[in-house]
Amino acid sequence: MKESRYVKLARTMLNILMRARVPLYMHGRSNHIYTVWQHIILLALRQYECKSYRRFTEWLDEAYYLRTYLQLDRIPHYTTLQKFAARINGTLLYRIIASFILQTRVRKMFIGIDASGFKSSNASSYYSEIAGVRRKYIKLSICAELRKQLACALKIRRAPRHDTIDFEPAIVRASNIMPLSIVVADKGYDSEANHELVREHLDAMSMIPARYGDVPVWKTYGRYRKQMKRRFYWGIYYQRNKNETILSVIKRMFGEHVASRLVKMQNRELIFKVIAYNMHRLTVFIVWFLQSLRTDWAAYYADDPEIMVYHTNLQSRDRNGYK
Repeated sequence: MKESRYVKLARTMLNILMRARVPLYMHGRSNHIYTVWQHIILLALRQYECKSYRRFTEWLDEAYYLRTYLQLDRIPHYTTLQKFAARINGTLLYRIIASFILQTRVRKMFIGIDASGFKSSNASSYYSEIAGVRRKYIKLSICAELRKQLACALKIRRAPRHDTIDFEPAIVRASNIMPLSIVVADKGYDSEANHELVREHLDAMSMIPARYGDVPVWKTYGRYRKQMKRRFYWGIYYQRNKNETILSVIKRMFGEHVASRLVKMQNRELIFKVIAYNMHRLTVFIVWFLQSLRTDWAAYYADDPEIMVYHTNLQSRDRNGYK
């Protein structure tokens, strides 16, 4: 029997959560009904299925093999998932996104950065135009490792701001994961300060085309911006198109709007969209990732017997052929 796609996705996420050293429980005195791993996987799969909390818990009734693999004795109430999404620390979620890159064999990252807008409501374009409703967008800036096409860092904003403002926080967050080799971006990120950040502080190569191509080099401000006009490697720069591919896949697969109304929950929803994309990318497209499933996790959790017991049970279920 062919293995269920959702079991494959869950197995991928479990290995990422172990790589990120996510604890099974947030507090020693919690009720221990559901683990943190189960909650995170379910929230990522909710975005993968593009369902509301209510519809997703109803869908879990039919996902027998997934529930068996995750050791879900009972299906959580939809408000349980809502409360966990509001309670989980954003820093922990960023660490999970970074762990997708750490799972790979990349030593230096080839980074591309781009931004796109997500609708803050599900109102149709026709209704918004007829009713004169002002359409609001949430701006999501993503740093991605272009060779593996995996998102590694992100920045979320609501007010319309220039792309350059989000360049430094996103790139610095990516550089904290792993050293950078090349950073490519479009003209919206053209700034001498951005070149200096990448080249002088992060020891990487920046490839950002200078705006106003009709302005001669001697009138262009900045040493590195002048270099971009004198000699530009278009073959490297065109790899930036993969950033747009990533954003396009996220919107087509998981929706281009967020259903939440609170700012904090909107941020969580966008982060889980990115996690769902990385989970999908690793599971479906990257074959070499299967070799990493053989990692000896005892070295990571030798001091936590509870997690080792949980992981051992999952391995035994794999051997028994749960689909």
